[in-house]
Amino acid sequence: MIERVRKLREKMKVHGIDVFISFRSCRYFSGSDAGKAVLIPLRGDPILICSRLEFERARRESWIEDVRAFSGWRSPLMPGERVFFRQPWELLADCLDELGARAVGYDSAPPEIVHALRRSFRAGYRRLPKLVDELRMVKSADELRTMRRAAALAVTGMRRISEILSPGISELELAAEAEHAMRRAGSEGTSFPTIVASGENSWLPHARATERRIARVDVVVVDLGCYFRGYASDMTRTFVVGSSRRLERLVSTVREAQKASLGLVRDGARAKDVDAAARKRVGKRLLPFYLHGTGHGIGLDVHEPPSLSPSSREVLRRGMVITVEPGLYVRGLGGARWEDMVVVEEDGFIPLTVFGEAGR
Repeated sequence: MIERVRKLREKMKVHGIDVFISFRSCRYFSGSDAGKAVLIPLRGDPILICSRLEFERARRESWIEDVRAFSGWRSPLMPGERVFFRQPWELLADCLDELGARAVGYDSAPPEIVHALRRSFRAGYRRLPKLVDELRMVKSADELRTMRRAAALAVTGMRRISEILSPGISELELAAEAEHAMRRAGSEGTSFPTIVASGENSWLPHARATERRIARVDVVVVDLGCYFRGYASDMTRTFVVGSSRRLERLVSTVREAQKASLGLVRDGARAKDVDAAARKRVGKRLLPFYLHGTGHGIGLDVHEPPSLSPSSREVLRRGMVITVEPGLYVRGLGGARWEDMVVVEEDGFIPLTVFGEAGR
């Protein structure tokens, strides 16, 4: 955590910022998701801001010693509580004043908080989310170890799906079984609502599991993930139930598109080129059914930079963890998506979600 603060301070110097407030990356800098904001001065100790409800947890989980809580009303305090009867933006303003802030940077924040803070404390404010994004995109060795475990838990959930998938079982039952398997194996919960989309539901990229039951001949798209020690996993498989050459060809095309993209993944590759490889393999006839980008970064959030899309300007770097997930959604036939998490290496990648083939 201290190394992350050091790297951020180097970027703060370049941008002329003397205090940076992170709202979106509290856990990244503090080690706890109990905080609402963390203030990182160019010199001096960071300050973690949280609600009174989360004070004890924040103090227990974070390495930051200066933890301050806000409360909207006065009430007796427990021994050791450091609570300020202030609105959150008022407490932030007090901290900025104490730190002598003149140039304040911040990442993604609720507009109403920023507006109130500007009124409460006069300083130069600059929204600089890329300062933190650039740090978070490349994972440390510790982060990679944690993400390997998160990915393995996702594979546990997908394996459970494959074991029980059969005609007559419902989408909701499949989702529940996968989530239960991941929980029992050690996950902290799902990283997004589990997608189990069969039949006409498979045409919807972000379908939710329903009471629909699997038919004798069917297609089932399963997209699932979980958290482990705060880090997310994300993987997708498409299963064909029964015999359907058209559906099998659709799934095969998506898998071949993924292999084409993964063939370009390496340090220095342009994200948009990785995306283009999948679209080229799909071909013009099916391109109208390719509804989303080919992948995204993943870490503390399930969707992070970089984005693998036609408009991406980002370059892949060694140590990034990305997903590669081409998909086709053909109304009247079915949907198919195949997604894996991989670590970008100097001259290739390391698959994390190995279940069946992971793009190799």
